[in-house]
Amino acid sequence: HSAWAAAQVGWTPPNSMPADAAHLFHACESGKGWEECRHYCTHNASFDAQAEPLKDIKTMHGYAEWMKGIAVVAMPGSSYELNAHSFDPETRTATFFGTFRGTHTGHLDGFPAPTHKSMETQYVYNMHVAPCGKVDRITKVWHSAWAAAQVGWTPPNSMPADAAHLFHACESGKGWEECRHYCTHNASFDA
Repeated sequence: HSAWAAAQVGWTPPNSMPADAAHLFHACESGKGWEECRHYCTHNASFDAQAEPLKDIKTMHGYAEWMKGIAVVAMPGSSYELNAHSFDPETRTATFFGTFRGTHTGHLDGFPAPTHKSMETQYVYNMHVAPCGKVDRITKVWHSAWAAAQVGWTPPNSMPADAAHLFHACESGKGWEECRHYCTHNASFDA
């Protein structure tokens, strides 16, 4: 096959997914860490995400090691599914839409004790591919609070349980008999 022969010499058609971006996705999601991921990135590849647990991670090196901790230590036996992918040759952007599945059974520093609860969380990676073919920038789009709630981790800025219970009790018409369980004895109300 001509496609197979082209791949053997490192050439791919203009609109096809760059090999290093695809390899990076799979290496990262399977928890291979920086040791493997570094082969598919520029030496200073950056990382960005608007997700609480990832807010301080700014390099692909840091993110690859974080994913290794999640996929191998905190959730051994985890899996992922590549739902869709695309490549825009004009912007040199590879996009991957995936689903990560795992059960929190392992001890990982900085995380709660194992909850033995499972998560199924979806996410998108946008990877910029440098002219050399390696990834030089990755952005992850992920609803981390949703994922954390599934496995019983309380995000730092989560809603206090009593506030949520009070809201639902009030809005469902339970009255003071139910609402009083979630308030201080001198709680005030302003309209």
